[in-house]
Amino acid sequence: MNECLIDGQILEHIHVSDRGLSYGDGLFETIPVVQGQPRWWQDHIDRMSTGCERLGLNMPPQALLLREAQTVSAGQHRCVVKIVLTRGMGIRGYAPMPGVDQTRIVSSHAWPTGLEEDRMTGVVARTCDLRLAIQPSLGGMKHLNRLEQVLASREMADYEGQTGILRDMDDHVISAVSANLFLVFGQQILTPRLDRSGVRGVLRARIRKVFKTRCELRRIMPEMLAEADEVFLGSTLRGIVPVTSIYDLQFSIGPVTRELQACLSELLD
Repeated sequence: MNECLIDGQILEHIHVSDRGLSYGDGLFETIPVVQGQPRWWQDHIDRMSTGCERLGLNMPPQALLLREAQTVSAGQHRCVVKIVLTRGMGIRGYAPMPGVDQTRIVSSHAWPTGLEEDRMTGVVARTCDLRLAIQPSLGGMKHLNRLEQVLASREMADYEGQTGILRDMDDHVISAVSANLFLVFGQQILTPRLDRSGVRGVLRARIRKVFKTRCELRRIMPEMLAEADEVFLGSTLRGIVPVTSIYDLQFSIGPVTRELQACLSELLD
């Protein structure tokens, strides 16, 4: 980590009673920053604002968050800025105390390696045994409680270099561990509904907007993977990443995947 601001101050620690630490009571955004410019800033801010409404948190002023994001990323050609917002400190017990100041954490982190290679050559995937819980009150939200993803990542540690695919308790395919999932049938693009679990990604929303006549929300069952012409992952940081195989299922890096990669490249200019 290069620099961290906590409530606007250069610090590295939060209070032991912070509800983000105790209960995962809060939200976060992970934003690529290239040459001082946060990628799709407004989309990230809008998603955090929606999450604040759902959790009953106060959304910090956008200008304040932007200033702090630019401060922690200053002097870096490219980095990843993480914004964390928690409900703040609290006494023991789940019920939040009224009138408590929220905690705001803005930090910068090194740019991951291997992203360009993944976009060109694709990744190998397998389904995780872990199942995502069904909770409509949290579905689609980028909240702080990521224990399901932690356990899935531990499970995938035995399969170095492979990507985990997550299903819910009803056996619907939901996403990769840290990216949204897309299936291609001819020219049509399907992506899972995320009203009961998973995270509604910023790139996913962009794809739905740009390709609105071709991108459809569906309940995806595992057998649909075998019928797909192409499969790819999408996230703001990783971009569009082809999936070349899931167990014995083989997928070509097809024209729709390359089309979306080209469109994404134009959107990033």
